[in-house]
Amino acid sequence: MGEGPGDLHALAVEYLAACVAALDTIPDYETELLGAPLRSLVAPGPPAFDCCDQLAVHVAPITEREVVKGSNINQVNLIVHITRCVPMPDDDGNPPPPSEQQAAAAQINADKWALWNYLHMLIEDGLLFERCCGVLWGTLSPLTPSGGCGGSQLTLTVCFDGYEAVPST
Repeated sequence: MGEGPGDLHALAVEYLAACVAALDTIPDYETELLGAPLRSLVAPGPPAFDCCDQLAVHVAPITEREVVKGSNINQVNLIVHITRCVPMPDDDGNPPPPSEQQAAAAQINADKWALWNYLHMLIEDGLLFERCCGVLWGTLSPLTPSGGCGGSQLTLTVCFDGYEAVPST
């Protein structure tokens, strides 16, 4: 059983810290690529993609699932967005050079793979979401580049106990 109303935010903060750690492994393998962005936060909802480079976690819909007749479990959807600057057309509308687009893709693909692999390892080793009763892997999807930002979105669904609320009399 949880401790109180702050449990949900604490879960999002835990997820954010794991995502930062995952991205910070990238330069250990690919020295020309970046680790986690300096701007990382738990957002109150889907973040605006007006700031590259950015790592943002938010809590998406919370649902309930019946595990056995008469017994339900909370399902919390956590979404992380990692955005990076991507090349834009020049003032004349000419597309950026392929080499610049490919360099942006290399960073974004490294971000994806680091998140996917590192988070899997943490969950399998019982080091992430220890208070949760299970994790359902969602999708790791690309974000459509817009306004000079591109990146990815990863959705995880965790089974998470509520807390015992004491009704006032």
